Amino acid sequence: MVWTTPKLLITTIAATVLTAQAAIQELDASQFKLFGKPGHYEALINKLDGILPNASGPSQFIRSYTYVLCHFDISTICTCCGIKKTGYDDINTDKWYPQGVTSSSDAYDKGTYGDNNIMLVSWYDHTVPASDPANKGVRISFVDMNKEQHNYRNVLLVVPEETSSGVPSFHPVRIHAGGIMWYDDKLYVVDTNAGVRIFDLGHICKVTVGDQIGYVSSDRYEAANYKYVLFITLYQKSQYVIPQWGYYLANSDVAKDFRYSFISLDRTTTPDSFVMGQYNSSGVNNRIVRFDLDYNTRLPIHSSDTYATATEFYYVGLKSMQGVTSVTKDGVQKYYFSCSRGENTNGDLYTWDRSTGALQQYTGELSKGPEDLTYRQQGDELWTIGEHPGERPVYALSANKY
Repeated sequence: MVWTTPKLLITTIAATVLTAQAAIQELDASQFKLFGKPGHYEALINKLDGILPNASGPSQFIRSYTYVLCHFDISTICTCCGIKKTGYDDINTDKWYPQGVTSSSDAYDKGTYGDNNIMLVSWYDHTVPASDPANKGVRISFVDMNKEQHNYRNVLLVVPEETSSGVPSFHPVRIHAGGIMWYDDKLYVVDTNAGVRIFDLGHICKVTVGDQIGYVSSDRYEAANYKYVLFITLYQKSQYVIPQWGYYLANSDVAKDFRYSFISLDRTTTPDSFVMGQYNSSGVNNRIVRFDLDYNTRLPIHSSDTYATATEFYYVGLKSMQGVTSVTKDGVQKYYFSCSRGENTNGDLYTWDRSTGALQQYTGELSKGPEDLTYRQQGDELWTIGEHPGERPVYALSANKY
């Protein structure tokens, strides 16, 4: 990726206080339930671990790669547009579209993975329909932000499976991946029509570079020219994959009617929690929902058995809502919303003070095509990302300005 001088500079802040007609409405959170299967793919992951070498962690496989970011400036906002070199162009490619953003500040209280400040970005295969077997699914960019020139690596997300002959294998995760959340060794990825998938960052598996995905032949596994894979654990050319470990699926009628478009962690609540929201261009039925997290398991707190019940549920109704995060300071909880306004117009930032009900709009405050939101507590920063080719900043805003 390439960090360039930002095109969007924040010099003044003009807020519009919205009328009561745009007021956010509280809904019955007890009706929103998810059914979880933690560790659903663990047995298959263990089999693959016996075949494929594991990276020791994100720091190792990022720094072993040569692609770097060429500029970094966090004085106002920082811009990450993607690598551009012969045959590889993350800035302008239409094959992959970036969506979600999270960081080591979400993952760990101290804000770093070891001594490393790491940013993650999700991309989905944009040109091939998800129903097509040729769709490569979702990749995650791991960015090492410690150096002035930042290494990064793209890693493919996969779902473990077995072939018809019982050989451990995997297939791509063919979803939109509109939001991601890193929490300890778990990577949460929203699945638009189903709920949340959870991937295991303790199992980043190295494969052979090649065009296919999964088991190819004796002791040979490929991942569409990616070097690493990240496995699901609940329901540039790289050689790593990350496996899915488990999932939390919509269970109640209310949850099944929800569109899982984006997600963010909130470390300012007790206990830690996460917020998800849904996208709709007209704003009709756009809502957000919150679940509390168990600090020990790093999973949603279960109301009974493997069922998790929401703790907050709101109708928001903002048009083209793409991201949400919330921050509590001095007993005051504030929500932040990113909303897109098309390819040629800067997006809007909204804030909502839960105690007063005040909803404010900051018109054009974001880049074109803003997506997911995440909060970095160590710098009091709001991070988001733009999705359109040629307009792909990953940047931070000062939360205390809004």
